[in-house]
Amino acid sequence: MSVVIALLPIILIFILLFFFKLSSLRVGVLSLLAAVAITALYPYYHIRPDRLVHASVQGSLTAFVAAYVLFFGILLFHLMNSVGGIQTIASYISQVTRDHSNQALLITAGLSPLIESTSGFGIAFMMVAPIFLSLGFSPMRSALLGLVSLLAVPWGALATGTVIGAGLGGISLHKLGAGTALLSIPVFLYFMAAAVGIAGGRAALKRRWKEVLLYAAVFAASMLLLNQYVSVELAGVLSSLLTLAIGISVMMVPGVGAKTGKAAAEMSAAGEGQGAAMGVLKAVSPYVALTVLIFISRLWTPFKEFLESHAVIRLPAYSFSMALLYSPGFWLLVTCLFTVLVFRINGGVFLNCLRKTLKQWVPFTISTAAFVSMSEVMAEAGMTALLAGAAGALFGSSFLLVSPLIGGIGGFLTGSNTGSNAMFIKLQIQTAGQAGLPADLIAYSQNASSSHSTMACPSRVMLGASLCGIQSEENQLLKTITLIAAGAIALIAFMVLAISLM
Repeated sequence: MSVVIALLPIILIFILLFFFKLSSLRVGVLSLLAAVAITALYPYYHIRPDRLVHASVQGSLTAFVAAYVLFFGILLFHLMNSVGGIQTIASYISQVTRDHSNQALLITAGLSPLIESTSGFGIAFMMVAPIFLSLGFSPMRSALLGLVSLLAVPWGALATGTVIGAGLGGISLHKLGAGTALLSIPVFLYFMAAAVGIAGGRAALKRRWKEVLLYAAVFAASMLLLNQYVSVELAGVLSSLLTLAIGISVMMVPGVGAKTGKAAAEMSAAGEGQGAAMGVLKAVSPYVALTVLIFISRLWTPFKEFLESHAVIRLPAYSFSMALLYSPGFWLLVTCLFTVLVFRINGGVFLNCLRKTLKQWVPFTISTAAFVSMSEVMAEAGMTALLAGAAGALFGSSFLLVSPLIGGIGGFLTGSNTGSNAMFIKLQIQTAGQAGLPADLIAYSQNASSSHSTMACPSRVMLGASLCGIQSEENQLLKTITLIAAGAIALIAFMVLAISLM
């Protein structure tokens, strides 16, 4: 009976999201209230009011780490969108190659991950789906390509969800980022092949398999090396920029996708609308500036020590410490100011961007705080430990294959690896301990599977159908993208099993 009671907050999340189709904000709050009610009404899980408050506050503080980064990530997106920066990059891509398969690869492996890595929140999907439409893709293909392009979710908003997962799971960010990248290697190839298949069918795959392999190899290798040796927060940004640069260079080779002579002149004249004449280099300058700033803050030791020791929030009672200047959120703020100055954004436009940012940021912050607080309350009350013990006894070593499914379900329901990690990463790691499995590997599995299944979240699919004007085909869109996401989960399960046998 105690196991069933402990499962109730998680079951409630499933019911409210899947059957009642409530927003993540409402579901997060209601699930937290359910966990609190259980501690008050069920003696086995009773905790003192002060411990309940402590766990809730601790969850909110953890969520603040994500919220701080995400606010300025969303603001940067809106600022760039207001000056036509992203449209300029997309226009440049359309001039580099007219081939739909190559366009799909450049956007899926380069542009979309770049937007997602800096802004998070699935904003890349909302941006690139209309771009695919403008490039001449059908509405259904545009929606599918926009969803499949969300392959950098573990590193979205400078790896905010992965940071949260590392904190909750008690694992180093460096290990979690590198492990997630390792499990994602075949997934990157799979998603890029899927993008080409969606864009041009099997014929396109036969024609462009070399390009698919090249893009996947560059993206996967750079992700793995950057997470391992440079910075988890920067891995998504740098991998995207590198892949985009190499992809465009390949497209410029005659016979692949190049435009020379007259077409080159067209490229230089392209993008004359609002703010588009800035050129592609100016359009990517904020992302380059962000990369350089974070690099300096991580690699220049005296500067790093200064940032880590000033403007630090310390709350020893909650085992919480956060260096505001060292956080990627601060450097996103600096990048936003850089963007305002470089593009001469006036006060009215800035305030409009700020309003849009707050409208998106507030619900996310509240829902994330609620999910993380629910997880902390369940852990404090002993629910997580009991569920872990039951799962370990039930599945044993086969939990290796169950773990990606649990993470995938969390990402599918919440549309957020942050939300899924808040719900399940503690449970997964404790279950690994009960079953005698490597906890780090299970943590990688949770983070990777929850991230790569967010593209099939029903609410995101509904948004995609609306953006592309195919509301009547929403069920077909959901079915197709769910099958694609299921393939990614299967690949992660295969990687987990293979690594465990090494």
